[in-house]
Amino acid sequence: MPTVWINGEFRDDATANISIRDGGFLHGAGVFTTMRSDNGRVFAMDRHLRRLRESCLALLIPLPMSDEAMGRAAEELLKRDGLSEARLRLTVTTGITRQDPIHGVIVTPTVLLTAAPLEAYPDELYQGGMTVMLIDEQKLNPYDALAGHKTLNYLPRLLALRDANQRRANEGLWFNVHNYLQSGCVSNVFIVKDRQLCTPPTNNDLRDAELAAACPYSRASCLPGIMRSMVIEQAQAAGISVKIAAINVDELLAADEVFLTNSIMRVMPVCRIERKTIGEDRPGKTTAQLAAAVQRLVNERTVNEP
Repeated sequence: MPTVWINGEFRDDATANISIRDGGFLHGAGVFTTMRSDNGRVFAMDRHLRRLRESCLALLIPLPMSDEAMGRAAEELLKRDGLSEARLRLTVTTGITRQDPIHGVIVTPTVLLTAAPLEAYPDELYQGGMTVMLIDEQKLNPYDALAGHKTLNYLPRLLALRDANQRRANEGLWFNVHNYLQSGCVSNVFIVKDRQLCTPPTNNDLRDAELAAACPYSRASCLPGIMRSMVIEQAQAAGISVKIAAINVDELLAADEVFLTNSIMRVMPVCRIERKTIGEDRPGKTTAQLAAAVQRLVNERTVNEP
């Protein structure tokens, strides 16, 4: 039976539970991060925990566990369930909130870590590229308090992804209320034009005064993805020009290459946007170069390290 780690204790999946008064259940008041392990080691867990903690701080969700404790829990969880290649999810909710006559409002959060065998994306998608669709009827609101955070309020994205799948697309691309590209349902988006890499800014990026002045919107819905940041770093190390800027639909459709990133798919080429082919309708050279660079990094940190 699978094991979970909840509030500092390992439990059988069937016996673990949360209160019916948990804020995550009642209000969707929580955040999460999805991680991938290779060779029994979680890749870039320090970055996942940093982003999770930043979201908890911004959204007033207590996170009492230390990064070291959560890291050890992930290692132990993989060992207990005999998992090597796995998908892990760490969820933090506001848990139970109660009024104390002396101390006022007391919040007891729920911290839950689960792991399951990795269900990798099919090889043919990496070889032939994804087909994506544009999401027209819904827009992301960057002025929402949850914008830029990976929260439990995920249903709109999942419904849009299901709609994309029903239309024989693999992912849907979201735009903000100003009609600029933000992300996929479960991914970050990059375009390549004339060998230059470009991706929409996050709210952290918009703290840069020069970048903010050049951007037609002041707030972003783009998630600061872990794989996104690593791709940017690998591109810069390889001498590839990187531009963080607003992207409109015309720029998207005119791109030489398009690819998506997240911690499970890593680097996924996009070769078709609905009926419009991108480039030569096959993964481009820059996409392939960055995918290889990321895989080398994964190998260094999960396979080659003792």
